[in-house]
Amino acid sequence: MIISIFLISHFARALPFQSFQHAEHLTTVRLYQTIIILLLILCHSLDALAAADEFALCKPFAEIAPPRPDLQPPEDDSIHLFADEAIVLEKLGTSTASGDVLMQRGEQILKTPVVVYDRNNDIADAEKDFTFWDNDFVISGASVQLRPDNQGEMKNAEYWLLKRRARGRAAKIIKESKDIIHLEQTSYSTCDPKSEVWRLNAGRLTLDEAKAVGTARDVTIRLWDIPVFYFPYLSFSLSEQRKSGVLMPNVGMTDETGVEMSIPYYFNLAPHYDATLTPRIMSRRGFLLNSEFRYLTQATGGNLNVEYLPQDQVLGQDRSSLLFKHNGQISKRWRADLDINYVSDERYFADLGNNINVSSITHLEQRGDLAYLGDGWSLQGRLHKFQTLDPNPAARPYQRLPQLLFKTNLPTKNRQFNLGLQAEWVRFDRNTDVVKGATGNRLDMESAFSFPWRTPGTFVVPKLSLRYTGYHLDNVATDENTTPDRFLFTFSTDSGLFFDRNVNWRGRGLVQTLEPRLFYRYTPYQDQNDIPIFDTAEYDLSFLQLFRENNFIGADRVDDGHQVTLGMTSRLLGSNTGVEHLRASLGQIYYFRDRRVTLPDQPVYSDASSTMVMELATQPAKSWRVSSTVQWNPHTNDTERTIVRMRYQPNSERIFNTSYRLRDSIIEQTDISFYWSLNPRWKLLGRWNYSLPNKNILETFGGLEYNSCCWAVRFIAQRYLNSADGFDYSNGFFLQFQLKGLGNIGRKTDSFLEQRIPGYSDNF
Repeated sequence: MIISIFLISHFARALPFQSFQHAEHLTTVRLYQTIIILLLILCHSLDALAAADEFALCKPFAEIAPPRPDLQPPEDDSIHLFADEAIVLEKLGTSTASGDVLMQRGEQILKTPVVVYDRNNDIADAEKDFTFWDNDFVISGASVQLRPDNQGEMKNAEYWLLKRRARGRAAKIIKESKDIIHLEQTSYSTCDPKSEVWRLNAGRLTLDEAKAVGTARDVTIRLWDIPVFYFPYLSFSLSEQRKSGVLMPNVGMTDETGVEMSIPYYFNLAPHYDATLTPRIMSRRGFLLNSEFRYLTQATGGNLNVEYLPQDQVLGQDRSSLLFKHNGQISKRWRADLDINYVSDERYFADLGNNINVSSITHLEQRGDLAYLGDGWSLQGRLHKFQTLDPNPAARPYQRLPQLLFKTNLPTKNRQFNLGLQAEWVRFDRNTDVVKGATGNRLDMESAFSFPWRTPGTFVVPKLSLRYTGYHLDNVATDENTTPDRFLFTFSTDSGLFFDRNVNWRGRGLVQTLEPRLFYRYTPYQDQNDIPIFDTAEYDLSFLQLFRENNFIGADRVDDGHQVTLGMTSRLLGSNTGVEHLRASLGQIYYFRDRRVTLPDQPVYSDASSTMVMELATQPAKSWRVSSTVQWNPHTNDTERTIVRMRYQPNSERIFNTSYRLRDSIIEQTDISFYWSLNPRWKLLGRWNYSLPNKNILETFGGLEYNSCCWAVRFIAQRYLNSADGFDYSNGFFLQFQLKGLGNIGRKTDSFLEQRIPGYSDNF
């Protein structure tokens, strides 16, 4: 919560009056304290300083704040006094300057009809109207009195913060001491005076600069002069340090939760750890309590997040979730990494989430790593399992309890022999009463020898890999082998050339490259059908995957490839900037024999070549970006996979994206998203993600954003698929109301929009 903060100070100096205008020169007057008022008005909040263009729709502050007198600042640090008349009563110890009084010191100017200085009591009074100018603020009031010991008082003061473009009032400002200030009946707003949409009022405000803490009582936020939020007591920080207190509320509405509101409270427990407690009230579900604890040290960091919903009003049962992440060093060589996730039931995210990314989660990772970093090698131990939210039993993955990994990390040297080694031992387990299949242990070891030969225009990297994999299996049929193993070698050679030339296109100097690449690989065939599939899958084919030594990820399969890959890449680069304006790649694998090693229930691959992979990325104009990936099967004359993306972005406030994705005639989707400024006040935003085979909408939302001088509002209506059957949809409506210079009221949607509108950066 943002609170207006007022700081008053005056400096003790014995400086003479330097000059008068239309008055006698006062030769005997000296001030033991300057009566210049240095009033620094700050607005401390969770938000950073307002951006320069945040108030672009407002009137210039020069038209609102009192105009500054046209006085040139003096060259020294002395005080200059201009007045129509001056009276010095030496015996009484009083000096009075009256008329059009101007007092100037540096960039500071005080204007008032009368100034009276009591030398005996060290008190300066301006009992009539006054105005004070500084580079950062302007303040006017009915009267001001400065007393010794850094004490003073102002009445009926009005202020203008020039750099923050904020203004407000205070019935009384009392400076109790050097560090403590009290304000009574104060207000704060960034709106123009004649169109004050919002205002923050505080009955009493106390600022303690020594403790860097402020407290406020009877705090009210008013919209169109209607009170909408009330806080009987607030405490906040006067510095950049964090401070415990209430954060902005979040509001929204969905089909699953109904109307909901959450009010976070932040606990600044220590410099290196804190906590946030967030009550979430949902009209359909009930009261959910979310707690988050974060910590950060020089060597470690992490967070613990716990949610608890007692007696869900729809399901009639308690619901909860837990997330714990930790990463950091135990010592110089030891590291630990934990990622624990848990929910009480399978529909937790579907019922209590608010977007398709959350509701579509099917597996929650539960992992613990302990690693030792040696000199050129590392050893890691892991416990790894999943909580499966998918009701399909076949979707339950194996647990790794435990897994040990060893790997060398030696630097690669050119034109020298290089050695690499990696090994893994892992125990795979799962509930065989739910999912039938083998469990057991696996040992996998691989060593690689290479001799890279690189020059600025060529490279040749021959490599020989030796790999052994052995198993000790449980829960297999009596006639099956319980200790299958496999020993294979792979020989590969990766080579390529680099050609470039200077070209000129429409007066622009460019460098065109031609980069042919040849990759050869041979792995002998070995029957692996007696080896179960624990964690192995086939890579998705892409241009870079054409040059891999194994088409499978995981150790349960090593494909019997005897093949050569031909690839070609050409680029257009800016000759002076190095910016890539165009990149085109084309590649294909040619096989010398059938590939008989496959995953279960897959046929032998007998085609003489792979699909042809084509990739293109270009920026045809300054505001346009286009990229595409196409996989075309020459044997069936069919396109197996297509991804086309296009973005038009003339500036940060106008973005239009469209994409098309096709995969094996199973997944075919179109995706359109945009954020478009109609004028400085109105903006449109939305997304439409559609599945062509099923003829249904995966996710769609539309929104409207309105910006004014000191406030903005955003409406978003959302509909997304909430089940795999394609019939269960969730609807949501979200409102975000921004008080510029104060904060946001409503569900934060910045990450939500940035994930769904590529290229968009939310400054709302």
